[in-house]
Amino acid sequence: MLRNHIKIAFRSLSRNKGFTFINITGLAVGLAVCIMIMLYVTHEMSYDSFHKNGKRIYNLRASIKMGGNVMNMAYMSYTAGPIVKQNNPVVEDYMRTMVYFRPMVVSNPASPENKFAENKLIFADAGFFNFYSFKLLSGEASEALKAPFSVVISKDIAKKYFGNTNPVGETLIIKTDSAYTYHITGVAENAPSNSSIDFNFVASNTSLLSMKEASMYTGSQEISFGSFGLNLLLKHASDTAALRRNLQAMAKKDKSLGEMIYTLSPITDTHLHMNFGDSSNTRYLKIFPLVAVLILLLALVNYMSLSTARATLRAKEVGVRKVSGASRISIAMQFYVESALFAGISFVLSYCLCYLCKPWFLNVLQLKIDSSFLYSPVVLGLLLALLVLTVLIAGSYPSLVLSAFKPVVTLKGKMSTQAGGAMVRKVFTTLQFAISVGLIICGIVIDRQLYYFRHADTGVNRDNIVMLPVGTGLVKNYQAFKKDISDLAGIGEIATSHYAMYKGYDMFFAVGKTKEEKSIPIANLVADNNFIPVLGLKWKYPPAPNTEITGRNKVVINELAIGKLHLPANPVGSFISDGNNNLQVMGVLKNFNFSSMADELRPFALITLPDTSSFWKKTGCSLFVKINPHTNLPTLLAKMQGIYKKYDQDTPFEYTFMDDAFNLQYKAEDRLAAIFSLFTYITVILATMGLFGLAAFTIEQRTKEIGIRKILGASLSKISTLLSLDFLKLVLLSVIIASPVAWWAMHNWLQNFASRITIPWWVFTAAGGIAVLTAIITVSYHAIKAALANPVDSLRSE
Repeated sequence: MLRNHIKIAFRSLSRNKGFTFINITGLAVGLAVCIMIMLYVTHEMSYDSFHKNGKRIYNLRASIKMGGNVMNMAYMSYTAGPIVKQNNPVVEDYMRTMVYFRPMVVSNPASPENKFAENKLIFADAGFFNFYSFKLLSGEASEALKAPFSVVISKDIAKKYFGNTNPVGETLIIKTDSAYTYHITGVAENAPSNSSIDFNFVASNTSLLSMKEASMYTGSQEISFGSFGLNLLLKHASDTAALRRNLQAMAKKDKSLGEMIYTLSPITDTHLHMNFGDSSNTRYLKIFPLVAVLILLLALVNYMSLSTARATLRAKEVGVRKVSGASRISIAMQFYVESALFAGISFVLSYCLCYLCKPWFLNVLQLKIDSSFLYSPVVLGLLLALLVLTVLIAGSYPSLVLSAFKPVVTLKGKMSTQAGGAMVRKVFTTLQFAISVGLIICGIVIDRQLYYFRHADTGVNRDNIVMLPVGTGLVKNYQAFKKDISDLAGIGEIATSHYAMYKGYDMFFAVGKTKEEKSIPIANLVADNNFIPVLGLKWKYPPAPNTEITGRNKVVINELAIGKLHLPANPVGSFISDGNNNLQVMGVLKNFNFSSMADELRPFALITLPDTSSFWKKTGCSLFVKINPHTNLPTLLAKMQGIYKKYDQDTPFEYTFMDDAFNLQYKAEDRLAAIFSLFTYITVILATMGLFGLAAFTIEQRTKEIGIRKILGASLSKISTLLSLDFLKLVLLSVIIASPVAWWAMHNWLQNFASRITIPWWVFTAAGGIAVLTAIITVSYHAIKAALANPVDSLRSE
């Protein structure tokens, strides 16, 4: 029986090649999108689930409430781990890790030419490889990180520096604050792509304690904010309630920093729920699954709509089968087998499309997924479930409709042209275009918001400014380096700042003047006195004439800080306090965006120091270089690189244009726009394919009607309009349905941004126009073709 069903299914496929192509292609594209998004979502949800003790490992973070302000602490002090374990018997062990965020250079002493700038160096406690389930390919997990200046390297790093030889026992020189010789005590498998802890080098925490800048990271002797991620291994997974109670009791005893609130979360939640930088793309996890469902639904609707539309062509087949004794279940099974064959072919094709498009998709999302994850039991199980679900949904409606035909009616040839659910097909068509119009509206709004970000006046002149990071290898010769750069032809002005623009800033708490606001967070930046003119910042209240704004006890603030600090309308000459020092306000700058426009503007303070200050030697800095117009950039950058290498041969020459740094802040939105554009194109194509097939069949059913109308004198335009009008009504209805839903979705999305557009009315008109134009072109092809046909051919049988 099954063999017979499969034979008939193949005959049906080969007999109707056009409809088969539309059905299989549409379903394959929908499944391909669904599979790629399913892989992405599954991968994001699986982070850190591979750790053997994952259910007992919890991440500890804290928030400090100072006045009316809350400051989140992603990293804890070095001593926090031992203190927490000592005061909480439910804690079996702790693990402190610190990511080294500064530039470093690594070389192999045996091959000095093997010298590279590297990243992903972490310092960790001795039990790192027992605490977590990272696989050691060589070395002893319990001994690898005990000694100072011992390091475990990843498999890729081992191959890079030592080829195929075992590097255990060899040495690497790692230059951080100074050059240190590390002994390699192990080689680890590369960290899985779904690990929140990523590394190329894992060095012992005792190495960090032996470095010159150790006090910068390990100075605090109490639980406070610091530089270390802290994970706790509980004796039992059920001990979390007791630990939370104990932690809050500890917080009540110690209020030296303010009101402390501890946050305890499973390690598996770290990536999605505790990532302040949102590198986990958490916002996509809410949007993409919905889009995947809509696109798959659209593809399935295409299939069901076209299958039921052709019901009249198979009505007599169903009638003969029923007269011959076939039950309704048997006939329904026949159509389910056909659906399974369609779905199977589409699934194979969709897998091939996924394979071809996966590199592009992952590149747009800036995501890496290991090949081993793609073939894991979880993923394979989800793929199988998707295939079964597709077969069940795709076959359900056609099998129910077709198997319900009455043999007496179908064999007499009195089958109504409305059979097969014309009303349902209209609903399907409306749904398809509603999805398409909704995504078009969303895509246009996202594009307009990104355009606004890039073209709004931020109060900063970003044009032709290059930012050069100055690390520890260059600061001792910084003055000479800066002079050589400024002497180059094509250089306008130069300035110095602690951080590159849009790369961060410091914070201090100003003493408030009300009981409700005892302390007010102020974003601040240390720069030299050229910083303001180089960036083109504008004065609201300039300094008094002949007044020097440079000095550690002098500050320039922005307009917003005046209100927040309750200062006079013109606060020049007044003072603010950071709790230790009184800072005199020397001037007020107009508000400018010193971070992403997605964030609220903050009160800001600029402290200016002389460009000869020793501050730059202690902390490193960023050099801002204003390049004159009409300068040959490649030649100038090559000269700057030559000067850089003159003073620091080890550190790679790096530079960033300020406008690139500004645009980089919106990479998440750029990725969303790129993916959304693709999804929109796919939905429009799928809807068009469905309408193309449905229009062809509907007009085919009305061939004799068209012939009679032509004989009675109907013109080409009248016939085309008549045939197109029914479909255009459905498309216009879809625009009416989709517009308020899309407006609501985009209005909520825009609330994520402090600076945002108002959704213009023309967006809905444009989306509706695109849908109507697409429908007219699609339907007109068949309508004109039918109107031009000779009526004698269509009426010959009458």
